[in-house]
Amino acid sequence: MELIATSIKGLDEEIGGGIPKGSIILLSGTPGTYKSSVAYSMLYNAAITKNTMGIFLLLEQSMKSLLSQQERMERPMDERVQKNMIVSDVGRIRAAAEKFSTENDWMHALRSYVEYLVEKRKAELLVIDSLPVLEILSEEKNRRKFLFELFEWLRGLGTTTIMISEKKSLDMDYGEEEFLADGVFQLTLSPVGEVDLQRRIRCIKLRGMDHNTSMFALDHKNGSFRVGPAI
Repeated sequence: MELIATSIKGLDEEIGGGIPKGSIILLSGTPGTYKSSVAYSMLYNAAITKNTMGIFLLLEQSMKSLLSQQERMERPMDERVQKNMIVSDVGRIRAAAEKFSTENDWMHALRSYVEYLVEKRKAELLVIDSLPVLEILSEEKNRRKFLFELFEWLRGLGTTTIMISEKKSLDMDYGEEEFLADGVFQLTLSPVGEVDLQRRIRCIKLRGMDHNTSMFALDHKNGSFRVGPAI
């Protein structure tokens, strides 16, 4: 089984070596927990170390905002990264999608755009940021129908897909997306003492892997993520 590295030091060893290639992974958590940065780091490191082509679809923040943030975190978009990584925000997606679909249908145009990139650029990794915004843009009233068709389409792409989703509280009930996904990673901000917060991550589901479900502290330093014991 071919595995995809998470790019988080110490985490791959806890989940059996990495994420099985072709999986659909849900990366969910509360605001401010590095969800977008963790997903971006995965594509960034794959582009540098493996020359793996990745697509990052931004449906919330602008491309300029994301790239500026990642540069401050020591992940600059230099020439070697540009060769293996495509970042598109809503504006760029709309402009590009018009070339691939004559239908006045956002989802159809988006799918045509992604399918083109997967085929022509041989993209192997895909990030969708975020699932809740994609639901809004789709205008589909039947959520179960929307999710089933979305996951069916993603499996047909053959990419390893990371879908980012907001979860206001870990006490919330699981939705259909958690059951449909091959893997679920949760990120949280947990109180430490009276004044501090610690970012944490855990893998609660990863099909086909013998993984640790414990919570780990998530830290970022010198351009890299790493995990350690939760305080």
